[in-house]
Amino acid sequence: MDIAVAIPTYNHAELLRETLDAILNQRYPAAEIMVVDDGSTDHTPAVLAEYASRVKSLRIANSGPSMARKVAAEATTSPWLAFCDHDDLWLPEHLERRVALLNHYPQANFSFADAEFFGPGAQPGARIFSDDAPKGWWEALGTANADNCLVLDGQFYRQLLAFNPAWPSTTVLSRELYNQIGGIDPRYSRLVNEDADMTRKAVLHGQTVCDFTITSRQRRYVGNTSGSVLKSLLGKCQILEDHITLGIAPAAWHGDIRQTVQATLQEAFLAAYYAEDQPSLKRIAQRLGITHLSLKNQLRFLALSLRTLF
Repeated sequence: MDIAVAIPTYNHAELLRETLDAILNQRYPAAEIMVVDDGSTDHTPAVLAEYASRVKSLRIANSGPSMARKVAAEATTSPWLAFCDHDDLWLPEHLERRVALLNHYPQANFSFADAEFFGPGAQPGARIFSDDAPKGWWEALGTANADNCLVLDGQFYRQLLAFNPAWPSTTVLSRELYNQIGGIDPRYSRLVNEDADMTRKAVLHGQTVCDFTITSRQRRYVGNTSGSVLKSLLGKCQILEDHITLGIAPAAWHGDIRQTVQATLQEAFLAAYYAEDQPSLKRIAQRLGITHLSLKNQLRFLALSLRTLF
């Protein structure tokens, strides 16, 4: 299997060096490595020059991570695509494990794995699959087989409404599937959580291998503020609403999607309150309807509104 690695980067020159070293040290080598510099103002071009003999690169005007990831993916030609963000690290067996599972389950064309968190904002032992999953979510999905994975069909889309464990730096998919779903949609390029659109569409139209093995490390930073949580929640709502209006999700699931959007807006309301973002709080309250807020949240809305007047 020839695999191209697509890497978006912006102003993280030193971290990018670590990421590239980890990719170049894979036990199963990538056929292509493409980095797209999203208009960095630091010494990213100098770092990329050091790797020019082994890593291809392009530079674009600053457009957001999703656009940079799209340009990187579509500048390569290999029949399989892997993604890695500029501050994450693959363990040496990452691609080897992806290839082994995809060969073992030839009907599958999308795969993702678990990853451990590291960095200043990481909690000891924290990992993607267990960090934020709702109680009982994994139990409802099923038990890992002898290969420590699950093979899932398009119904997995519904499970993703509650929780998305497929992060970009852990995913591999066929180029055929990538093209079938229309690739990466640039309209979400500056949204927090922008990658969830491609993941949901890949799951919907593909056969997925969900691997419980940790094969990469995801960097976490200090300062996961209410403001960043708010942006992530609102981004999720926009993508899900578009999956209805654009006809991406089957009509039979629209009710589930709308319920998820309403529940996510309730979470966003609290994030806006704690971020003291009165304009966002007002917009979210209008979308939900004041009468659909709990009494406690109605009082919160009133308190923050009064606070901004004085």
